[in-house]
Amino acid sequence: MEPFIVTINNVDYQVSLHSAFPRLFDVYNKNINYTIGKTDAGNWVYIKHEPSSAVIPLEQIGMVIDEHLPEEQ
Repeated sequence: MEPFIVTINNVDYQVSLHSAFPRLFDVYNKNINYTIGKTDAGNWVYIKHEPSSAVIPLEQIGMVIDEHLPEEQ
C-alpha cells in the first residue's frame, strides 16, 4: 500500500502503512504525528500521538483508509 494524502478541511494528512504492524497506519502533517488503527469492533482509534495537542479527524481519515484497503478475503 503506497502512502497517500487525505485532504480534510484544506489540511493534508499523509497516510502510510505502519512499518511494523500491518493493521496500523501512520498519519502525518507538519504539526501532527499519529498512529491510528481499527479495533475488532470496526472503530478507528488513536494508538499513540507524539507531542501535539492537535486532534485529527479520525473517522474521516478512517473512511478514506477503508476505501484504499483491498477487500479482505
